[in-house]
Amino acid sequence: MGTFVKPTLEEFDELLKASKGWTKNISGKEYVYDYEMKRFPHIIIKVLTSIKTETTAARKVGKDAIRVFVIKKDGKVFKGYAKQIRVNRTKNWRNNVKKAFMKQRDGILARELPLRR
Repeated sequence: MGTFVKPTLEEFDELLKASKGWTKNISGKEYVYDYEMKRFPHIIIKVLTSIKTETTAARKVGKDAIRVFVIKKDGKVFKGYAKQIRVNRTKNWRNNVKKAFMKQRDGILARELPLRR
């Protein structure tokens, strides 16, 4: 495993930009970024940052990781849609978050789009 780093809220803001469709929220005591796919507005890709709202600092080493997962709105209820992907907080965390996002997005497209023959 690589060297542990503590990503900042500003670094997440730069990576997951509002201009690219990301929304910053708070869930529990943690900052979370949501991405709603325009084609599938009932599906949301979420990134749990491991950054605490009280201090805006990442949790200590070994306490948590960045997680990328997908939920789907079913009526008034949100349900898990895809397995979460754990991203360790190492120097390559930005690239790994991007890769996890693309993997989740590609999984959504594979499940939601009809097969073309």
